[in-house]
Amino acid sequence: MKTQYLLLLTATLPLYAFADLPLSLEDILTDKGKLKLDASISYINSESSQSELAAPVFIQTGPASFIPVPTELNQTNKNSDMLAGTLGLRYGLTGNTDLYGNASWLWREERSFDSESQTSSRNRNKHLSDVSIGISHTFLKDEKNPALIGFAEAAVYEKSRGKASSGKSWLIGATTYKAIDPVVLSLTAAYRLNRNKTLSDGQKSKAGNYWLLNPNISFAANDRISLTGGIQWLGAQPDRLDGKKESARSTSTYAHFGAGYGFSKSTSLNASARFNISGQSSSELKLGVQHTF
Repeated sequence: MKTQYLLLLTATLPLYAFADLPLSLEDILTDKGKLKLDASISYINSESSQSELAAPVFIQTGPASFIPVPTELNQTNKNSDMLAGTLGLRYGLTGNTDLYGNASWLWREERSFDSESQTSSRNRNKHLSDVSIGISHTFLKDEKNPALIGFAEAAVYEKSRGKASSGKSWLIGATTYKAIDPVVLSLTAAYRLNRNKTLSDGQKSKAGNYWLLNPNISFAANDRISLTGGIQWLGAQPDRLDGKKESARSTSTYAHFGAGYGFSKSTSLNASARFNISGQSSSELKLGVQHTF
């Protein structure tokens, strides 16, 4: 049953992907002095049509972390392909506290067609998107009451609209879960605060703050394979440029499902898919691996 619990956590809580451990307070965080590697790659496709308002596409890099990719007022039909690679490290500071860091790289190709002028165009770009550091701590064990884990992180580097900045984005949240063998029920809630960033032309840009709610259920199919599914709700404030709104306040609902496979006590693989139920049209496929040193 230890492997089953690892796989459930790998699929349910990517920030807390732990190597072949039972689901309990003593083992859910990284062991003191241990280091864990988490790497993933995501493919995202989005589509927008004429007359839609500008709104960012949110690429998920963690259970509560997203890369907001700005879009413009759509006067044509557009289709975008994006690849997002994420590399993360976690260090067990104590039995209950982890320190972690993540770096994300983004490649994007956007194709557009203007039916009125019968012209088409293609644009490509790639860059290091963001680097963040954070801390997570287990406050309650999964005993009579559900377990409770809090986390907070800050962006030490992020690039948006061609301009890099530091210390302009902060994330705080919590995850609660309850294991009822062989099922794990969980809920993650988080809030991201974004501050003004100065662009190369001197303008002030501010990405919209957002709320996230993510209820999830996972099931251990056998001692190596687990299945997971859930719903995400994301509510984002408008993006602003020099204090003026660039988009309307938006809400989006996503469905996601995935599977995890444990190769050994130290290595596991997970795959997931995420797609819109409502809101900005996009879909995401993700493949990740975790290894404990």
